[in-house]
Amino acid sequence: MNNDKPIMGWALAGVLFAIINLVTFLVAHRPIGASTAFPYIGNVIFPAIENEYWEEIKTSGYWEAWFLLGGFVGALITSKLTKTFRLTLTPVYWKEKLNMSTKSRVLFAFLGGFLLIFGARMAGGCTSGHMFSGGMQLAVSSLWFAIFAFIGGLVVANILYRRRYRG
Repeated sequence: MNNDKPIMGWALAGVLFAIINLVTFLVAHRPIGASTAFPYIGNVIFPAIENEYWEEIKTSGYWEAWFLLGGFVGALITSKLTKTFRLTLTPVYWKEKLNMSTKSRVLFAFLGGFLLIFGARMAGGCTSGHMFSGGMQLAVSSLWFAIFAFIGGLVVANILYRRRYRG
């Protein structure tokens, strides 16, 4: 399989994702999101005494934990079917084109993930909740989050890839 070609077109992927989001609303009566799964799983592993937040998140966290597991399993199956599965901390492109170490890759991934989730929580949600469900509902905070996430991505991509394109 040629790894340069997408598995499906962006328009078809967008329509399919919108259908999944609609089905989620109709069946689960909730938007797609993921961040509540993490405190839910943490509380399941390390139960706290008199944890008021647990009552607030136990239903949504349970659902989101299964949602994340399904996403992981789906990605694993897809990568196996398309023969693109790779277990590595440093993607081939990062190593070959950017010539940067695994340590820098882990640092950039952590820092970028931290800034992304921090910004999303400041806007009142999680990254997937804002970008997917909130964006489809045209929620103002989600649209602002998306704008600044894309601006941040463009700035960082410019900084990272600038040296590759210099003569």
